[in-house]
Amino acid sequence: MFGFLCRTLRCSAPNTQNSSCFLENVSLVLIRGLSSSSNKISKAADQQQQQSFTVSYLVNKCGLPLKTATSASQMVHFESSEGPDSVLAFLKNHGFSDTQIAKLITRRPRLVCSDPEETLLPKIEFFNSIGITGPDFTRILTQNPNIWFRSVKKRLAPCYDFIKSVVLSEDKAVTTLKGAPRMLMCDMQTSIAPNIALLRKFGVSQSTLLFLVTGFPNLLLRTSAKFEKHVREVLDMGFDPKKSEFVHALRVFAGISKLSRERKMAVYSRFGWSDHEILSVLKTHPMCLMLSEKKIMDGLDFLMNKMGWQRKAVARVPLVLCYSLNKRVIPRCAVVQVLQSEGLLKEADFYLSSVLIPSEKVFLARFVIKYEEQVPQLLNVYKGKLGLPELGFGSEGMKQL
Repeated sequence: MFGFLCRTLRCSAPNTQNSSCFLENVSLVLIRGLSSSSNKISKAADQQQQQSFTVSYLVNKCGLPLKTATSASQMVHFESSEGPDSVLAFLKNHGFSDTQIAKLITRRPRLVCSDPEETLLPKIEFFNSIGITGPDFTRILTQNPNIWFRSVKKRLAPCYDFIKSVVLSEDKAVTTLKGAPRMLMCDMQTSIAPNIALLRKFGVSQSTLLFLVTGFPNLLLRTSAKFEKHVREVLDMGFDPKKSEFVHALRVFAGISKLSRERKMAVYSRFGWSDHEILSVLKTHPMCLMLSEKKIMDGLDFLMNKMGWQRKAVARVPLVLCYSLNKRVIPRCAVVQVLQSEGLLKEADFYLSSVLIPSEKVFLARFVIKYEEQVPQLLNVYKGKLGLPELGFGSEGMKQL
């Protein structure tokens, strides 16, 4: 190819004394061009070989699927297994399983090229120092791999110190971080601190604040504007900021949209509930609005229409709507209905709360074991092995005033 170009250029070059110089310059340009192309080809081959090694390592040593490993190789490259081997050994020595390591590297491929002593060890020492070890530690770091790349001095330690200053206890600070480890990646002064200050401004008591921070810390991760909006909505509904119901209401208003709340409240209205009764339910058990529309509808239909409980009875203990119909509500109501049909129970002998609220042990003692001589099949009714029609009972409901 090069010879052909030279011959072509020689034939077309001017017939002057400068022609030889012209050919020399052209030859030099061609040589440099071919050399550059050769270097690029060689470099590309090296990169391909390096990427091939990286992919192979990620698949065989880290447990990544081929497609995932190929994608990860675009972000991390290494020619030797020495560094990555030391990272894998380090993680395994500190309790991470093969599955957890695969998840870590899938989510943050550059972790495999980290320096165990400089990058990884300080995080382990920090978590050990505050009492987060073993399965809790590996779970937190696996689910939140960005923590590996946060500074202990500038981010992790200040975050822990701030949470501890709010909950006034090392143990409670650890509980909070276990529940919301994402806090460790936040700037406390620009994210969490303003929300804490807002709660105190609106009169939230220390005990309620403690309940929120330790029990539902993820609420505090919302932007200040959104958080304030939800707090004001809850206060406008009449919730007392000094009681735990305030926190549950905040969970509801932060967790579902206004449209969704209105649609769920409309379900209660369709069963004849007044606005006052609906508001009463929300104040005593706001989590009822976290239920799906179908679950609310099914619960009200069974308790009010099939079993005959009046809405006032349900409104007094709205928690029963949160229970499983098939596993708790229906089996217990079936037992009570049999006892009523047998004349062993009168309406004055029980309430909705006494039937559905107690633990299984208490319910069995109160309504099954007590009557097993008179109705030997009662336990089978409770366990769903025997239906009411098989006992010769109808489906008449029971009334409760």
